[in-house]
Amino acid sequence: MAGKITGSSKLAKKPTKEKEPLNLIKAKKSSTLKPFRMYDSDLRRLQKIVEKMNEESQRHISETAAIRALLVLGAKTSGTKLIKSLRETI
Repeated sequence: MAGKITGSSKLAKKPTKEKEPLNLIKAKKSSTLKPFRMYDSDLRRLQKIVEKMNEESQRHISETAAIRALLVLGAKTSGTKLIKSLRETI
């Protein structure tokens, strides 16, 4: 039979009023869904780009990842080159 517990418990301590600084990680911003309409020719171009990327990659690359890569390339490209490419699509 267990004896009666006597003395003070380590768990029963009163919380201190000192505020300990917390090093919290800020939450990432959630992604926003944005629907786009693409022509058949645009979808074929995207599929060709994905196929080229998958030939060079060790792992499978999705269409979404390819679009992200294209956005990064577009951000590094000059405006005149982007306008020239846009005119080729019309």
